[in-house]
Amino acid sequence: MAKLVESVYGDALFAAAKEQGCLALVRSEAEELLQILDKNPDYIRILTHPAIEKDEKLGLIDEAFSERLHPLLTGTIYTLIDRDHSAKLEKTLDAFIALSLEAEGIGVAYVTSSFELSEAQKKAIEDKLIATTRYDRMRMNYIVDKSIIGGLKIQLGDKLVDSSISTKLETLRKSLERNI
Repeated sequence: MAKLVESVYGDALFAAAKEQGCLALVRSEAEELLQILDKNPDYIRILTHPAIEKDEKLGLIDEAFSERLHPLLTGTIYTLIDRDHSAKLEKTLDAFIALSLEAEGIGVAYVTSSFELSEAQKKAIEDKLIATTRYDRMRMNYIVDKSIIGGLKIQLGDKLVDSSISTKLETLRKSLERNI
């Protein structure tokens, strides 16, 4: 099975940054770059626009980031543009960041609840995740989604624990439909 483009480049950036001993620095810069791109969606549109020449795109990256970003990071961006994969830039950075955090024993969890959790509840969830996983620390992301009605959804990597009432009701509905 072929690997996704973003995984290939994210893996390569991870390996190079680890080898050079600058993993935390490159991850920090990648996270900052993602924030910049998120606030400036036109920049991605320019980098992915087929009518704009590669040299012009590379010039924009050079002008904006060559003095600010680690050469490994700018080199990855140049390579993505050169090979017509600039649309995969954000996902490549996400893949690299995930690998980097994993290497440092940091898990990334997304917790969805139907209401804003208290600090004590958040701490209890984080402590439970640390106790039941291989991670030393967690990077917690909390999302409020009233449509789940109650309960929690916790996603950690590619694993999802869904104890939401909406999912339980949907499961019950499907079960009733099968038995009728």
